[in-house]
Amino acid sequence: MRVEFHPAFAGDVLRFAAQYEAVATRLGGRFRREIDEAIAEIKAAPTAAGHLLLPRPISPVEFRRRNLRAFPHFVLYGLIDDRLIFGSVIASRSDPLLWLARIGKQ
Repeated sequence: MRVEFHPAFAGDVLRFAAQYEAVATRLGGRFRREIDEAIAEIKAAPTAAGHLLLPRPISPVEFRRRNLRAFPHFVLYGLIDDRLIFGSVIASRSDPLLWLARIGKQ
């Protein structure tokens, strides 16, 4: 399976990590480690690691989210054919349907 990252994915991680680092020393590093762990788990088992999201109209991309364990965020990713696409890191209280378009704009 080919793994791709949306160009803005790294910026999402850095932005949230910086916000957490401003709250407490090393909290940003903990956030980044948890993101790395989530990415590894998704790569190992893409269909088992997340909750399926069904956009309307039905898309050829299978969108999923993987919640972080200790932070109120999730990784939004898509599966299409032989591709695993990491789209964004999103605050849990955000509406994920607003972010689905990002994956389709690669």
